[in-house]
Amino acid sequence: MEWRPPAAPFRAFRDRYVAAFAGLSYDLAPRAVGLHPEHLAQVPELADADVLVTSESVKPGPLHKRPAFRVVPLTALMRDALGVASHGVVFSVYDLDDPPAARLIERLEPGGSLILNSAVGRLSGDIIRRPDSAA
Repeated sequence: MEWRPPAAPFRAFRDRYVAAFAGLSYDLAPRAVGLHPEHLAQVPELADADVLVTSESVKPGPLHKRPAFRVVPLTALMRDALGVASHGVVFSVYDLDDPPAARLIERLEPGGSLILNSAVGRLSGDIIRRPDSAA
């Protein structure tokens, strides 16, 4: 039996959470990752947090080359994203036009594990590219 990450993120370490990759949606803005409201209720500290996302399928790189994403709660108006989010974390389809984000997303498998690192909020703005920074 193969291990599968849970749909809702769970805290693995101080600032690191493991969750499943669910897919893409047009409902999200670029550099946003959506979580189902029920899943976000289990880890409320992630709401509106900036996170770095990594996966076992992606070779890690320097922090300044990794894109940061903003965790957003999905609403009833985001029907497509809500349907996808029942299986895990949802990324914006528009991130496929952003080379640093696309390199990550294109290598993810639905149901595969992701690591969300929320320690990015404690790092200097010069080290990472936050969601509201120009690419």
